Amino acid sequence: MEPPARTSCSGNCLVHLHSAAGEAWLQWHSCPFQQHVGRDGITRYRIPTGNNDATFLSAKEIYTSHFQSQIAAYESLYGQRVQNIAAVIPACINPRKYQSKLSTIAAAAGVRIVQSIQRSVLAASAYRPLSTSGRRTVLVFELGGRFLEISLLTEDRGRGLNIMAAVSDLGCPLLNHMVSEVPWIYNGDLECDAAFLSYMQTECERAKDALCLGLATVEFKIEIPGKETRKSIDRKWLVQMNLNHLRSGIMRCLTEAGVRKEDVDEVVLAGPSSNIPEVRGVLLEFFQETKFRCSIDPASLMFLSSQSWSNNICSTLNIPVTIFEGLNLGLQAL
Repeated sequence: MEPPARTSCSGNCLVHLHSAAGEAWLQWHSCPFQQHVGRDGITRYRIPTGNNDATFLSAKEIYTSHFQSQIAAYESLYGQRVQNIAAVIPACINPRKYQSKLSTIAAAAGVRIVQSIQRSVLAASAYRPLSTSGRRTVLVFELGGRFLEISLLTEDRGRGLNIMAAVSDLGCPLLNHMVSEVPWIYNGDLECDAAFLSYMQTECERAKDALCLGLATVEFKIEIPGKETRKSIDRKWLVQMNLNHLRSGIMRCLTEAGVRKEDVDEVVLAGPSSNIPEVRGVLLEFFQETKFRCSIDPASLMFLSSQSWSNNICSTLNIPVTIFEGLNLGLQAL
């Protein structure tokens, strides 16, 4: 498939609904580096450095390098030195375990983590409870940018917010579907092939870009050396699959939390894509609109909440603090 002409689509549309989250999933799960175990028993990864050269780094060294690159990018963009970091992390991550690991890597990078908070806790804390009595059960629905995260939290008076379940590792449904077709066609297990996954993701995004130009259908080519097959992708089918992806995420979150949809007191909306009418329509299939908390524009909620949280930390500790949202240590596969 040839790359289509440039389109003005911002990515915040029904066709590209899961594109950014799918790219993040691929980076998180697919390890493109060859592994080598040294005489010291430490696994190192072959990292290309250009001119057909390579270096061998441990997972910690890769994480530290990745972290240093993020810090350098921030300092270049804002013109200020990063020393103390407040990390906004996904709800599915164990904050104590994550902060311990992150603190070690941050120290190697020359900074320190002063606090971390899960994204759903930050979003829910932006609103006062609708009821002042009893337990508060909140579903936080964040969709936009590199995040699709659905979390179920409870809050007892004076005890703070507690995450009962979180679903965020869903990826791109079109990529998932097309990859699942491959073993059936070729009788091979290519799911762990990082280069093939990257190729498939590129083809998925080309197909989406073409559909965004107004085409009703596009042809998707699946190709490996010596073998090729083509599939037709329909725009309506893709949009429906994207919306079904949200439905399954909501149902999975409720099931894992052991909570009925009727028992959810509030639904906090976050992320620019939660403003899309069809996305709201999916939420209305589960929850009454009176339970929606969206008086703060969902597209701005995480930014405003993180700024307020950061200011509180600065005041309490009397130190400058830099926020890192969606901090990714690198590749989970390492």
